[in-house]
Amino acid sequence: MPKAEEIRKFTDDELAKVEKDLKEELFNIKMQVSTQQISNYARIKQLKKDIARLETVKREKRV
Repeated sequence: MPKAEEIRKFTDDELAKVEKDLKEELFNIKMQVSTQQISNYARIKQLKKDIARLETVKREKRV
């Protein structure tokens, strides 16, 4: 995932697409955890941070 500095250069459509993709991946990983098919729990934390970074940049652009 790019840094916030690079994310600020994305268009609104790109931001929405990346956020949608990250949320889908997070959902899929949570499903794998619930069925005990995955052992990499660190990816969940990283995805949450990436989503928060995107939402922060989106909020900055609104102002």
